[in-house]
Parts: sequence; structure tokens; C-alpha cells
Amino acid sequence: MNHKILLPVSLALVFSTAVLAASPLALGGHRVLFVDDYLVAKRTGLEVKLHAPRERETVLTFDAPWEGSGSDFERLIRVGDTLRMYYMATKLTSTDGKKIGGGAVVACVVESKDGVHWRRPDLGLFTQAGSKHNNIVWSEPKLDNFTPFLDTNPDCPPDERYKAMSAGSAHVLYALKSADGLHWAKISEQPVITEGKFDTQNNAFWDAERKQYWCYVRGFHDAVGQAVQDTPGGVVGIRDIRVTTSKDFRHWTIPQILKFTDSPEEALYTNQVEPYYRAPDLFIGFPTRYVDRPFSPAAMAALPDPVHRQRRSSFSPRYGTVVTDGQFMTSRDGYTFHRWDETFIRPGPQRSNNWVYGDGYQSLGLVETLAEDPTAEPELSFYAVEGHWKDGETVRRYTLRIDGFVSLHARQTPGELLTPVLEFTGRQLTLNFATTAAGSLRVELQDAAGKAIPGYALGDCDDLFGDTLNRTVTWQNKSDVSALAGRPVRLRIELREADLYSLKFQP
Repeated sequence: MNHKILLPVSLALVFSTAVLAASPLALGGHRVLFVDDYLVAKRTGLEVKLHAPRERETVLTFDAPWEGSGSDFERLIRVGDTLRMYYMATKLTSTDGKKIGGGAVVACVVESKDGVHWRRPDLGLFTQAGSKHNNIVWSEPKLDNFTPFLDTNPDCPPDERYKAMSAGSAHVLYALKSADGLHWAKISEQPVITEGKFDTQNNAFWDAERKQYWCYVRGFHDAVGQAVQDTPGGVVGIRDIRVTTSKDFRHWTIPQILKFTDSPEEALYTNQVEPYYRAPDLFIGFPTRYVDRPFSPAAMAALPDPVHRQRRSSFSPRYGTVVTDGQFMTSRDGYTFHRWDETFIRPGPQRSNNWVYGDGYQSLGLVETLAEDPTAEPELSFYAVEGHWKDGETVRRYTLRIDGFVSLHARQTPGELLTPVLEFTGRQLTLNFATTAAGSLRVELQDAAGKAIPGYALGDCDDLFGDTLNRTVTWQNKSDVSALAGRPVRLRIELREADLYSLKFQP
């Protein structure tokens, strides 16, 4: 079941900060997701709904000799018709929880054609436990983490087609390069980023819209927002996310703490920020929320496997008291984010190995996969580890509608959206939406003064209903809007028993 979370907004008229801008919004042919008020001047009778992903099958068990109870930080990259999932492999505790650690930290890769069935390639690159028969792609003394990406910078040298950030002892970040994503080398023996706390998934990427590299890392700040260190005997800081940029992947700016527009102060761990592939001007992120609860003995005993929890708590109390879950956030500048107060991935119904420090760590990267029914449209897949702290950790797949993070939702009483004045390019307007059997959408094109353009009025619009990622809007069975391209226009959209996820003017 795909649970959906309603955001409590008034059904009265809501005005956004984008009310009728003086100059038209240059929309061009960009796809717009309704994750914020970017394309909302007014709305009435509409709710804003965050959609939770659907739990699917377990796809991988970390049971190879070099893996174990601390394997995590998955990163997805598509290479042709093959999906790669990179991850860190190590042990946190012994099976019974009586011992901490016990193995090297290495970076590994598995491959899949469908996102469901994964295999470990026998790479033969690094010796582990006396053998090179393994899927290890990177190993070095004191390795803490390794996060690669496929560099789409057109000026990227062939031997740097893949790049990665790798942390040594969690104190500094090194830049790595690879021609094939399997054979890696350091770009320099000198670290490229030194300010921050790097014991997490340090996420870098090339931004084609802004022509620069970004890297999101972790840090700590105090109650007034000043950077601090979380060290024994020192000031215990609040976990935060920071960002730094670069033009050449060698020289980086000083990391800045992210700003949140309307969210309470909370400790955040991984960030999973990157441009959304169907709307690259929009950054989406899936941070992990870190919650250290002052559990009573009764509360501790009520959680899954209290014996193991108590044993690992003897090494550090937070190993038993901390719980985590997955969040969702978006940004249009990379620095200021809207973080949804509702949770994207909950720990879920209590099972033998959940409600622990490690739940909700979402993989980095979204990939399109086929739906279970081959006649249905594709969906997004991503992954999260379950059973942290124990041998036999597993990876579960989650799925979500493409563009389906957030929707404008109308109940039985119709609601309306009015956009700011905008200019577009293209010949057709397409919508990603879903309705009930009785639901519908209609679109009106208006001039800058708010008057319906003849032939494109609400009454001319053919009813839109169904559940589809890409439906072309028609007015009296005609879809061509190219005569209006480049002119200031507004959209008025009426929804009834419907969800609108995104829109795009396309050729």
C-alpha cells in the first residue's frame, strides 16, 4: 500500500511569495514539480501532499566475508543497460553484539539489469582475507567512506569520467578518478576538503545548469549556528549538512551550513542531495534524521531485540538509544532548502532488526525501473539497508511514482491553481497526474491580465482523467500551443479528485 501524508493547509485562498511577479517567469521547456510554490501564485481548495514510497522486496544480503553489520552508504549509477550499486562494507559489532568492529572498511560494487536481481562481479583488484576473488573497488588504510559519481561535465578528461570523494579517518576528503568506475586512483595525495566532519556519505556531482561541482558534507554547529567540534570533553554540537563548490574538482570553497526556510532545528546525518534528473534546476535531498531519545528501561525493553541493544549500548549509550528515519527536502539554489516535517521513510512496524540507529539511510541516486506489470509505466527505485548492527544486513528496494514526491491534491470539491505570469517554449503542454474514476483536470491559458485566451479557456479544455506520467492537454481536440510560446501567459488549472505532480511544455 502506498501511504500518503497530508500537509495541513487551509482550503481558503493561499497566496505564495511568487504572486504575479513583475516580469514573466522564464519557464522555457523546463519540467516543474509541485514540491514548492515555484509555479504557484494562488491556490484554493488544494492540499499539498507528500507521498511515501512503497516497500518492495529484499534484493541483497551482506553476507560475503568482507561485508557485515556496518555495510551501508549505497550509491546508484546507471552504465548503459547495467545498474551499479556502490557501497561500503565493514562490521560494526559481532553477531551477538558483544564486540565492536572487527574488520577492514572497503568500497564494493554490485550490478543488476533490472534493479531487483544483483550480482557481485569478481573484479580481482584488491586482496581481502588472502584472496582477490571479491567485488572490492577501493581499499586503503583508515578508509571511512567512498562516494562515486559519473561526471557529465563536457570538459571532463576521459580518465576522470568517474570521480569520487573518499574520506581517510573521517578527517579529510580526497578526490579520486576512474575511467571505468572500477579502477580508481587519487587525483592528488593532498586532501581537497578539510573543513567538516566526513564520517558519512560525502556526496559530490557536476551541475550542468550552474556549470560547477557541488559537494555536500557533514558538520556540527551550536545553538546559535556557529561551527563546533563534537569531541569528548568539548561542546556537543548539532549534526548538520554543509555544501562547498568547485569549478575544477581540485579547489573548493569553505563549506557553508545549509539553511532551512521553515523547519525546526534537527540533527541530520546523510544528505543524498543531487539535481533531479527530469528537472535538473531542482535539487532534491533525502537526509537521515538522527534522534537520540532518552529511553526509559521499559521503552528500551519494548523495542526489537533488547538484549543486543543493551550489549552494544555498553560501548556507547547512543548505540542503543539513537533511532533514525528518512526525510525529504528540496532547493532551487543548493543552499536554502525546504525540508518537509513529515517523514519520508519511517522505521516501520517493529520487526526483529529495526528501530535502530541506521534505519532510513536511503541510497544516493534514483533509477527508473520497470513496473511489476510490464504494461504499466516505469517507476523510480531506490534502496535502504535493514538490520543495521547485525550480521546478515539486508538491502530493501523502495519504489515511487516518477516525479511523485509531492502533489497538489484536490478532493471532491474542485480546487484551482493559478500560476505566475510565465513564458514557455514548446508546442504542447503535458501533465503528470492521477485521478479517481470521477476525477478530472482542466487547464486554461490566460494572458498576463488574467483573461482567458480564445480557444484555450477552461470550457474549451477536454477533460483529463486517468493515471499517467505524460498526458498532453487538448482544447477542443487540439494540442498546439506554439503560437503562444514566448508570450506572457498564465495557467489556470482546475482539479477535482486529482493529484497533479508535474508539468512541462515540450516540443
